[in-house]
Amino acid sequence: MSALRSSLRFFPVGIALLCVQLDFFSLGLAMPTIAKGLGYQVTDLQWLVSAYLLAIGAFTIPAGRIGDLVGRRRTLIVGLALFAVTSLICGLSTELVPLVISRAVQGIGAALIIPNAFALISNDTTPRERPEVVGAMIGLSGVGTALGPVVGGVFASTVGWQWVFWINVPLAVVAILGSLRVHESRNDAIDRSLASIDWWGAITVMLGLTLLSLGIDNIGPYGWRSVLTWGLMIAGIAGLVVFALVERRAANPLVHPRLLRNRPYVALIAVGTIGNMGVNIFILMATFDLQVIRGFPAQQAGLLFVSGSVGVALSGPVGGWLCARFPATRVLAFATIVGAGGLTLISTASILPVYLAALALAGLACGMAYSVTQIGVQSVVPPQQSGEATSFMLMPLIALGGLAVVITSGIVEQIGGGTPTAGGVSVVLLGSAAVMAVAGAALLLGERLGLLHETDATASAPGTPA
Repeated sequence: MSALRSSLRFFPVGIALLCVQLDFFSLGLAMPTIAKGLGYQVTDLQWLVSAYLLAIGAFTIPAGRIGDLVGRRRTLIVGLALFAVTSLICGLSTELVPLVISRAVQGIGAALIIPNAFALISNDTTPRERPEVVGAMIGLSGVGTALGPVVGGVFASTVGWQWVFWINVPLAVVAILGSLRVHESRNDAIDRSLASIDWWGAITVMLGLTLLSLGIDNIGPYGWRSVLTWGLMIAGIAGLVVFALVERRAANPLVHPRLLRNRPYVALIAVGTIGNMGVNIFILMATFDLQVIRGFPAQQAGLLFVSGSVGVALSGPVGGWLCARFPATRVLAFATIVGAGGLTLISTASILPVYLAALALAGLACGMAYSVTQIGVQSVVPPQQSGEATSFMLMPLIALGGLAVVITSGIVEQIGGGTPTAGGVSVVLLGSAAVMAVAGAALLLGERLGLLHETDATASAPGTPA
């Protein structure tokens, strides 16, 4: 069966991923309008982004295991239903705290969607067609990436910011109905009882990430010397240490040691996480730049940001095409280095056409860091481990992306005295570019030196090292 026909079979799965992307990318340019409506500074609303991302990152591991046990299609549908209901509640919220809580629960719904969507594809495609099918579905979700800023800007300035959330409801219903025809799959080699899930591991990792994020967020208003700031960060780190100890002794750990011995897998996650932090940072900084610094209204800023979001949207198909022909680690290394150049250009571009071209370059390259990581993981682990491997991959990929939003918002707030400034945005972009460049160069050097050994799963997959 051709990759095109397989891609059509998984169209509803792509719509499910589209819901998640549209929601994330439409919110960014609507945040200033939401802040004004609720009576807050725009920097106070970064928890609408970070709470959502942290919930996804923390819950994806148990979400992937649940899919392995009860069925990936069934779990995907439950996630879509939860995503739709919480989207409705978000639009009805009139206070910031209930809105943030609803966003966190919405993130749990997204966590149920993402790893199980990729696991459904990996378990019903051949190794040769898998990279292009996964890339095509990421590309379909990229439609949400491209339309998100326009949707967010237009809705916020016309019918109201609530529709940024309510648009998810009909899309989720379409995805649910279409997913009923997708073949069900599960991992029959593991204990089928939900009691076998390492719930203590899930609780400790979620608690650790949340406390660490709260501590980092307090740096802005309370400073580095605050007892509360350090107390929360230390408690968060302690929670993550407890998670590691629990995993070592668990009968059915959320993360099996065999995954961490897979060098290509670990390399993809490490560099992909840094690249995805670049995606979140450039989106947040562009929001500050276009609306707060350059003074464009939400609708116009959304139209201008299309150049960047189209780049992110194209990253899936381009990444899938490249990973079918070259090692995913090599593609990821070059994408990360080019993405660093894009962030640098954004920080220095004062002329608007050059700035928009920089957004497009950064969107494509940084977006490929996210998409190539997901595509590559499906090729370096056996299909039956796809759910577990994808869910563990998403924990640092998305949770640290959320932390990046918290950290960079705090930096911008500190430099500008509570208001985003050109200097603060530039510092964040240049610092992020430096980290990405080093990570990409290190990955490329590791591949050249033969440090990324081939695994059994990659031997028959296209685009993997020989």
